Amino acid sequence: MYFTQLSNDSRVWVYQSNRTFSENEKSLLNESFKEFVSSWAAHGSKLVADAIVIGDYFVVLAVDEKIAMASGCSIDSSVKFIKSIGHQLNIDFFNRLKLVVKKESETKMISFSDLNQYNDWNIYNTLVNTVKQLNTLFLIPVQESELNKISV
Repeated sequence: MYFTQLSNDSRVWVYQSNRTFSENEKSLLNESFKEFVSSWAAHGSKLVADAIVIGDYFVVLAVDEKIAMASGCSIDSSVKFIKSIGHQLNIDFFNRLKLVVKKESETKMISFSDLNQYNDWNIYNTLVNTVKQLNTLFLIPVQESELNKISV
């Protein structure tokens, strides 16, 4: 379970790396994101937010919008922060042509164009947008993925 302190309806943004994180990078990412969310605000109101690193490829930001809504400016500031930390670590968090799939204990990054070759695998569903979806639909069969419907 992710973000147990936030409501299930809290909004999430999933950012996938273009490569695996090292253990040092995971620590740096966790520290940097915790610092960012501690001061993240919308129109002067502090957001009730959290961030986590999941596995070797993902960073997730979450905001409990029942308490305060993320505004366009606050979302822009989070994207700017993601780009900045990505530049610092030489990580691209915005390449949507790479996907991460998993089968049993094997995880690999594949090209979007190759997705149809992995129908018996699971895919990390970066399209989730709430904590509840993150907890229940983050790893789904490739055949159930919206991305699979596009790539066919």
